[in-house]
Amino acid sequence: MNKFIPISLINLTPLQSDESVNSEIHIDDLEIINNIQESIGKGGRRNIIDILKFLIPNLLKQKILNISNPEIHLRISGDGRNVGRKVKQVMITFAILNNKNNLYYPENHHTIILYPGIEKYEILQVALEQLIIELRTLKEKGLKDHQGREWKIELYFSSDWKFFAICLGLNAANSKYFCPWCEISKEQQEDLSLEWKINKTINNIHQNYKCYRGHIRPAIFDMIPLQNWVPDELHIMLRITDVLWRLVIDELKSRNTWGNKARDVIIEEMKRINVRFHFWLEVGSSTWQYTSLMGQDKLTVL
Repeated sequence: MNKFIPISLINLTPLQSDESVNSEIHIDDLEIINNIQESIGKGGRRNIIDILKFLIPNLLKQKILNISNPEIHLRISGDGRNVGRKVKQVMITFAILNNKNNLYYPENHHTIILYPGIEKYEILQVALEQLIIELRTLKEKGLKDHQGREWKIELYFSSDWKFFAICLGLNAANSKYFCPWCEISKEQQEDLSLEWKINKTINNIHQNYKCYRGHIRPAIFDMIPLQNWVPDELHIMLRITDVLWRLVIDELKSRNTWGNKARDVIIEEMKRINVRFHFWLEVGSSTWQYTSLMGQDKLTVL
């Protein structure tokens, strides 16, 4: 495997003269320090073209790809994650959308970049430099596999809204002009008489980003058309559900009906709709925690 898809290092140490790649991490555990002191400031990467050439023969055998219609739909994704309590990593992956029936299996998501650090525009610029070159080549020239067959590549991008906004050079996901596709403001989003459509272009976001309000940097993935940037629906649904759930709890607390009876009713209703859910109280505090489909969170009872 190392012969067909070698792993190479990305040097992120020049960034540390200004601000450390792990600027949000405070490591004081000796064991952790001993394990990662050699890798801080470096990331790993694999060539996306090499991976595609390796995958194509098997995808043809499975009839996921068809040589009579030589087009591959490629989705780039990325996200940060916590590794234990003290160390963070950022991972960039890709998936072949042609394999739509098996897209949600983890083995069909291929890691192309992994580095220790945080989701930050300046770090991503360095870490993604070679990947950007490869994606431009795939977009402009397509791909020629080991058998000499030529494939057209259609690129897409999907992630949670935070990573999405960073890669598009937006100020922040919660800024006044937050939309990746149009120039709607927070004050206008409640006006249902307005009809907003995609009026930005990826070329302008990359070359002349200041022409759009809310953009403070060029787009990183400038080779992907803006209509092919799709935020992850699961992240959005869970975040909306989490906000609505907190409103329910706040309403119960405002009516002074928050207590064992309310919690029992909630748990029974969750059982009825087959959602795994339970509360527990932190020892020595008045902070309730709950675990649900949306993950783990805390509720402070005043």
